[in-house]
Amino acid sequence: MNLEQRMIRGLAWAVIASLPAVPLGARAQTHAEQTSAAPAPAEQTSAAPAPTKITPAVPNAALSSIPLGADPTLIADLKAGGYIILLRHAMTNWNERDGTEGDFSNRTKQRNLSAAGQLQASAIGKAIMVLSIPIEKVLASPMWRCRDTAEFAFGAYDTTSLLFWKGPKFREARIQWLSTPPAAGKNLVLVGHQDQFIPIVPGLRRDQLKEGDALVFQPLGKGKFRVVRQVPAADWAQLAGIAMPPLGAPVDSTPGEPDTLKASTKQPLH
Repeated sequence: MNLEQRMIRGLAWAVIASLPAVPLGARAQTHAEQTSAAPAPAEQTSAAPAPTKITPAVPNAALSSIPLGADPTLIADLKAGGYIILLRHAMTNWNERDGTEGDFSNRTKQRNLSAAGQLQASAIGKAIMVLSIPIEKVLASPMWRCRDTAEFAFGAYDTTSLLFWKGPKFREARIQWLSTPPAAGKNLVLVGHQDQFIPIVPGLRRDQLKEGDALVFQPLGKGKFRVVRQVPAADWAQLAGIAMPPLGAPVDSTPGEPDTLKASTKQPLH
């Protein structure tokens, strides 16, 4: 038994010891409910146990869908700053598959941008520049398809594994990003994968966010955010008055894994 498991077992016995006396049947029911409600701990070594439950309080959590398409009003809001733009990596070569988990440096063992994806990312970045949308900084998953998307679109970027790994503590970090306002008059860009945001974005369904699509969030602080709109890749170019190169049809992904597990090499990460 490793240190983290001993810490979790000790914490569990401490919680049980602090419970008030209740009939046996009621206690068994309570424990079962707690067991079913608590997500599995992240498979990462840490000095303290991961959070057991994360419930983002999102004002439009009851929405069954996300508004689709950009318009001049959204662009005006983005020009004023204060938003988070989550950009799914651009179009990729689906005949490639990810290899060793966490081997971020070796692009030959990853699914990479296609030639169309490179053009798509460049067009998105050019459109955002023409639209004069101010960017504070760009953060990208360390997977090459995300890094390349960030470079083709924005040039300068930083990588963070918090946009790659799955599990409660990483999900909490992403919630903090979406709920924390960027610098005044600026917007934060996150370039990542769809899987990591499906559990925390109300109304987001698998493959709803196509490769190259973006979600715009308004941070409200204290773990709260508003899902503003989904922006298809071509909308940026249309509003900027520039031509989007012909890219072909987008490709849907295959079924992914639960967010309670970290990224898997057995199924593609998207």
